[in-house]
Amino acid sequence: MKYQHILFDLDHTLWDFHTNSMITLRELFRELELKHFFKDFDLFFNLYEENNLRLWSEYRKGLIGKKELNFQRFYYPFKVSGYDEEELARKFAGEYVKRSPLKTELMPGAVEILEYLKPKYNLHIITNGFLEVQDVKLKKSGLDKYFERVFISELIGVQKPDVYFFEYVVKSLNASKKECMVIGDSYEADIIGAKNFGLDHIFYNSTRKKHNNSVMYEISHLTEIKDIL
Repeated sequence: MKYQHILFDLDHTLWDFHTNSMITLRELFRELELKHFFKDFDLFFNLYEENNLRLWSEYRKGLIGKKELNFQRFYYPFKVSGYDEEELARKFAGEYVKRSPLKTELMPGAVEILEYLKPKYNLHIITNGFLEVQDVKLKKSGLDKYFERVFISELIGVQKPDVYFFEYVVKSLNASKKECMVIGDSYEADIIGAKNFGLDHIFYNSTRKKHNNSVMYEISHLTEIKDIL
C-alpha cells in the first residue's frame, strides 16, 4: 500500500461549512432582528458573502488577522447599507463563532468514506480554520473518532498553501512525501500547497466548477475516493 497518511481538509471537505453557516446566520438574523436594517436575509447574506470571501483570501495571505476578519465580515453589510452598527456587528461576530461550530451537517458521503478509509490508513486533519472552533466541530459532528492528528495553521504559524505548513505536517508524522495524500476542496489552499511541496493530492470539486488547473485527481463526490485509494 503506497500511502500511509491521508490529510483531509475540514471545512467544505468533510464538515459542510456552507450549510452550517447558513443555519447559524439565519438564526442570528432573526434573533438580532436585522430585518430593521435589511429588507430580507438574502440581501444581508449576499453583502456578507462577497466580503467574506475576500477577507478569507487576505487572511490566508497574512494581510489581516483573525479578529479583524471576524469583525469586518459582519460589519461590512451594515456599513455599505448606511448603518454605523459596530456594536451590533461585534455581537453578531461573537455569537456566530460560538454557534456555528455546534452545527453538525456533513458533506455528502463523508461518514461513508471515512469508514472505508479508517481501517486502511492513518487519517489526519489539516486546516486553516480558527483554533477555538475546529476541535468543537470535529467533536460535535462525530468526526473526531476518525482522526489521529489535527493540524491547525494557527498552531503551526503559517497557513495553507505555505510550503512550511505541509513540511511541518509530514515531518510531524515522521513520514515521507510519497506516503502522504492530501484531500481538499480549495485549489488555492489545499492543492497548490500540496503541489508546491510535492505531495499527491485529490481535488474535491463538489460543485463541478470548471477550471483549467492541473490536478492529480479530481472528484465531485467523496465516495469517488474509493476508486483512488
